[in-house]
Amino acid sequence: MASSPPSFLLAALTCAIASGGAAACSEESPAEAAPASLEAEALRAPPEADAPRVSSGAAAPRAAVVEAAHVTKASDPAQAEADAPPAASAAATPPPTSAAAEGARIYSKARFAWISPGPYPTRGWSGYLGLGGSVALRGGSLESARTPGEGCDAWYAIEPRGYVCAGASAAVDPNDPVVAALRPHAPRVDSPWPYDYAESTGAPRYPQLPSAKEQRRSEWDLEEHLANIAKVRAAEGAGEEAIREIDEALVGVDLKPAGVAAPALFPFGGLVREGRDRIVNGSTVAFTRAFDAQDRTWVVTSDQAYMPKDRLKPYPRSSFQGVWLKDGRSLPLAFFRKTDRPKYQRGAGGRFEPTGASFARLASVGLTGRAEVEDGERLLETQEPGIYVRADDAVVIEAAKSSPLDGDGDPSSPRKWIEVSVLGGWFVAYEELTPVFATLISPGRGGVPRQGIPAIETAATPTGRFRIDGKFVTATMVSSTNDKIVHSEVQFVQNFSGPHALHGAYWHDAWGEPKSGGCVNLSPIDAKQMFAWTDPPVPEGWHGLRASRDAGRSTVVLIHR
Repeated sequence: MASSPPSFLLAALTCAIASGGAAACSEESPAEAAPASLEAEALRAPPEADAPRVSSGAAAPRAAVVEAAHVTKASDPAQAEADAPPAASAAATPPPTSAAAEGARIYSKARFAWISPGPYPTRGWSGYLGLGGSVALRGGSLESARTPGEGCDAWYAIEPRGYVCAGASAAVDPNDPVVAALRPHAPRVDSPWPYDYAESTGAPRYPQLPSAKEQRRSEWDLEEHLANIAKVRAAEGAGEEAIREIDEALVGVDLKPAGVAAPALFPFGGLVREGRDRIVNGSTVAFTRAFDAQDRTWVVTSDQAYMPKDRLKPYPRSSFQGVWLKDGRSLPLAFFRKTDRPKYQRGAGGRFEPTGASFARLASVGLTGRAEVEDGERLLETQEPGIYVRADDAVVIEAAKSSPLDGDGDPSSPRKWIEVSVLGGWFVAYEELTPVFATLISPGRGGVPRQGIPAIETAATPTGRFRIDGKFVTATMVSSTNDKIVHSEVQFVQNFSGPHALHGAYWHDAWGEPKSGGCVNLSPIDAKQMFAWTDPPVPEGWHGLRASRDAGRSTVVLIHR
């Protein structure tokens, strides 16, 4: 019997995470294209009741009903291979990789290759490997890592702890056909954007490169759509309004060919590919590469489906990031949200007046802690000589006077905690009482919870003292009210309370403003930095981690108004 998430992470089916955390935040797309009713989202978790038989590496367990549904819809690999049209110009197969060259490792062949605490199937799994992922074997060789156990023909001990079953979900051969096919599509874990991301305008998902007939069957407006694309291309350099007059759905779509021939197609099955056949308007898509075939440009999604690029709107990448409090940077700090904010100085008459310069939106500046009042309005002195800002224009972050760790166990090593202000829209990371990082976040649209009403029902961010329950390099969010609405491969997710998490948000740039369904949205750059900083650390090669006792100390999250 396969692993499934612990009960404390299954508080809401609306947001189970593939690794055992739950997070059900309602997220919004950018304002320009936000779906009006994107309600609570679910980070897909492993289903619990139909956990895979470890010996065969079957589909992921069913901790979230939504995930089980996806797996059962996946196309049959043999049929997919039979139906697939020949690739236009198949890319060369990656050269073989020897185990000796990169060290003995075990490679994932599925969305979830479970890591167990011992060489036996268990519900108390420790983590998992994701698509394209691998982890070093303990002892450095296949022989030393192979361990007798239960429910699997070949258990392998991995670094730094745990065991993975070699079977349908994982292999120790780096040249296994599934491993080789997945390798070029592995997420970029060293980037704030592990995948490329786009908003769907109702794009279909194909299990293989579709024929013209299959495209017409799945895309009812295909002829009109392709005609409109031709008009936009003919009007080269046309502005947004001109494109809107042709077809509003093409505004923001990148219609340039990829200039790359179709890759070799591999008949992946349900362990790799979800069964979803369409990504509805306002949902998001994560993809690894684009290629040209059959007079269109296509993308390869994170789970190895094929989608027409002409029905996707790429998201601009946010450059915002917070401030590491070192090298002279310290609290108090002021950030500026929504718009640029004017700088003030004392004029010749002694009164404050605008300098004509401004602090840019999302910029920050150190404060001295001194304030002046003029005509009932407070102005804060910044660390720029002679420069003040209106208190009403600034998000002011000050250092905490006490720690939620007081009285907690052995303080022999620096202990980490995070402070989040929901209404202030800010976040500070601490080691003991020393602030080390400050930034803006986007909290729940519903503010703080109302008494007696679950936070998830009002898109509020829960307040209280929590701990990091699980960490996931990426996880896909599925709407609790409409499982056709998804945010694909949300990056650097850290669960802290039932269906709520800290995570990156690649679909907006409104930091400091309430945007989420209750989760704490971080900019992609901040999300990656905080994922690396918090405890427990995610071991190299792992895609997801359950924050159990053997993982070490867990970072505390303190959320208040």
